Amino acid sequence: MKLVCQVEVVNRHHCNVNIGTNKKYSKSTLALGKEPKRDKDFFLIHFSSVNKSGNKYKIKNMKQVFVKCLNEGKATLRFEEPPHDLCIKSEVIQLKCFLRLLKACITGDKDSSQLSNLSNLCVVSSDIAPVKMTIQSRSDIPVKGFPRTLEYLSMTDLKLCNFRRDILLLSNLMVLDLSNNEIEKLPLEFGRMKNLRELYLSKNALGKNGDVDWRWLFGPQIVKTLKLLDISDNKIKILPKAIWKLEKLVTLKINNNEFVKLPATIGRVQTLRYLDISRNQLESVPCSLLQCRLEHLDLSSNNFHLVADVRNKNNATSNGWDLYIYSLTNLASKAVLKNKIFYAPNIIPLTLVRFLDDAKMCVCGNPVVNNEFIIREFDPKDYFRVVVFDNNRSVKFECYFCSAKCYIKYC
Repeated sequence: MKLVCQVEVVNRHHCNVNIGTNKKYSKSTLALGKEPKRDKDFFLIHFSSVNKSGNKYKIKNMKQVFVKCLNEGKATLRFEEPPHDLCIKSEVIQLKCFLRLLKACITGDKDSSQLSNLSNLCVVSSDIAPVKMTIQSRSDIPVKGFPRTLEYLSMTDLKLCNFRRDILLLSNLMVLDLSNNEIEKLPLEFGRMKNLRELYLSKNALGKNGDVDWRWLFGPQIVKTLKLLDISDNKIKILPKAIWKLEKLVTLKINNNEFVKLPATIGRVQTLRYLDISRNQLESVPCSLLQCRLEHLDLSSNNFHLVADVRNKNNATSNGWDLYIYSLTNLASKAVLKNKIFYAPNIIPLTLVRFLDDAKMCVCGNPVVNNEFIIREFDPKDYFRVVVFDNNRSVKFECYFCSAKCYIKYC
């Protein structure tokens, strides 16, 4: 039997003479076998990417097995000679099976007769834990599930209608490409992917049934790690207001959808550098984008030419007073946002949390909590490094204001 794992070899004699060790785990394979013509002599061989010939350990020289953290996928094998401790990290179920067979070798149980001769054991490339996998057809999908060590997984052009839940077990996954499928929704548990950096969902069917359940996008883990999100060509009509909670988002591709309006909160994503909103039905964009340090903005193939310089339909007064002041709640909310005071449902009522989460941004960058805006035209080339937009087409911005000073300056 072979166990694909990570192993750290500790020489106890080095510890006694204060010789430092690297204390670094390496990708390894542990193999159990027996000596030819000697059925009771069992060995364990440790292969690694550094030592492909392997180090051989006699099972009868094993002194102790530490399994206190077995449910975490950790165990330690201590040998009397050589004085080595093999510290193992592996998938829990596979590690338990390996230790069960190891116990059979020690006790002489009949299960140990299933082992191969030691002369037939060797390490091959397939024994090294894979970190990258590309599935090109449904027949290539592993029957027993994906290797837990995967960091990159591509499953494109497979006509998948449902999200494969075994992907949720890939805790090391950093890049997931599910483009060109027919996936309509993702499970809520997807938000717990703690290492996911890039997610490609272009050319699927997320917006097929109208409203999109975005709860998976704002899970407790994924909001802290996701840097690239591609949901282009999905027939999506509404982008969630909570998009600003993706605190490390750098690239956002939402082109070729059916957006008529973008949430005014999008400018609160301070890490955003690449934004593609081309080939939609946008008539204007929120002025909060002017506060983003975008390096690339694609605005082409929208409906900016259809909108004139008009005020919001609520017909605010000509002096602009109701554009920036309402109640004490609004004033207090602006103070909380401006000073970046922490808030949560366990501190203030949920209705206030939602009120703060929906806050916009003034043209000057200060927070705004009302819904009044005025359409104004700005030249995006003055604000962004690279801008792609149609010739002879002006770009209109929804301008919110935090004070009378800003209202007079930009009107």
